[in-house]
Amino acid sequence: MDTKLSTEQIDLLLWLANGNSVDLCTEVCPDLGTVAELEGFAGHFLKRTIYRLKREGLTQERDLFVTGLRWTSLTLNSKGRQLAEQLEGQTYA
Repeated sequence: MDTKLSTEQIDLLLWLANGNSVDLCTEVCPDLGTVAELEGFAGHFLKRTIYRLKREGLTQERDLFVTGLRWTSLTLNSKGRQLAEQLEGQTYA
């Protein structure tokens, strides 16, 4: 796969590959755009990191409803999992 990702993007990709998800509030309310706590993620997270993974076609989305608010849960799709397997254990700059 010819994908040039930054260290932060690779860190998030590998964290997602362990069955984790990034949950974003997508309800038009004061919480719009809020990212739920990324429990266990030790890396540096910026929203643009998840945007890049999505733009590369590595994620899938599903809507969740929590206390009446719509959230979008992003996880890796098969292409993302395949890339994570290739990168796992490799050193990167």
